[in-house]
Amino acid sequence: MTTLDPASYRLINPKFLGDKIEDVEEELFLLYTCRANFRPENGGKTDALQSIITSDNRNGSALGLVDQRNDHIELQFTFPKHVSPKHSPKQARLSRKTGRGNKKREDEDGKTSVQMETLEITLAQDITGLRSRVGDTGGGVWRGSVLLSQALLAHFHDTSSDHLFDVTLLKECRVLELGAGTGLLSLILGPLVALWTCTDLPEMVPLIKKNHALNRDSTMGGSLRTEALDWNKLYECAFAARKRMFPISSFSSISGDRPRTGELELDTGDRDIDLVLAVDCVYNPSLIPPLLTTIDHFSSPNKTIVMVVMELRDDEVVRQFLTQWCMMPAWEVWRVGDDRNQVFLDERFVIWIGLKGSE
Repeated sequence: MTTLDPASYRLINPKFLGDKIEDVEEELFLLYTCRANFRPENGGKTDALQSIITSDNRNGSALGLVDQRNDHIELQFTFPKHVSPKHSPKQARLSRKTGRGNKKREDEDGKTSVQMETLEITLAQDITGLRSRVGDTGGGVWRGSVLLSQALLAHFHDTSSDHLFDVTLLKECRVLELGAGTGLLSLILGPLVALWTCTDLPEMVPLIKKNHALNRDSTMGGSLRTEALDWNKLYECAFAARKRMFPISSFSSISGDRPRTGELELDTGDRDIDLVLAVDCVYNPSLIPPLLTTIDHFSSPNKTIVMVVMELRDDEVVRQFLTQWCMMPAWEVWRVGDDRNQVFLDERFVIWIGLKGSE
């Protein structure tokens, strides 16, 4: 198999990637060594969650649930917006706060300024489901999704630095999120892409749609859709029948779709997924084969980029997942950020980028 070159995927910036993962044991040793040394106060920093959660009551869990008791949680995200002194950005649908929520910074010649925008989100949680359904984790807000949302929101709106993904090409991308849970990521990052499709088990779909409706007036738009997707059913489906039973177009087509124009235009009438995203979906060893099968099914060779984000909990679960992913035919995996490249999340988390070549 020919070694894949991330630079050939124009959407992703290879400078943010470390070395390709060749030795899973070495990767885990490095990750968990850094994880063991993590302290929120390292470098004078406090846990970023404290500045994002604005709910009065905070009842987090050791595993990473932000609030395991309340039906609703309020979050506040900030990101930079570069403007000229003569231009006053529209304030519709964005909550601007005085003081800390609306800080401005001008360069020496006064020609540009950075205005900190504030985006407020209210999320409904399925607390009853978390308590009553065995293995149900999607009904709550997890700190990994919150911290990733804040990091990527600020990253992609910062025009003074390079980006993990090409922002111009990103606007034409179709994103498939697996295990979307409450739908937080789609609310924060959906406006940056052409289409963001949230997927989860059928019983989770109403919660995602509810949160989309709750935040319709406070978010910045974007084309969002929600579809039911059970990894186990796809995994158990005969290989020859998967394309018919789980057609990619059912998850990647925008209503009234027309052929795209621009850098990412396709030659066929089908709509490939440009980016598959799975955040905090790896926690149960029995779900690893179904998850990887689902990732493989929706990934087009030499086209789709897969980003997996997880909190480093049980090292054996992480070992099984990464080993099985790296052993899948035609797949290669890189970690985002290392001692030479930008790290988006702290040492409690890892972000991997996977690319699928031709078998």
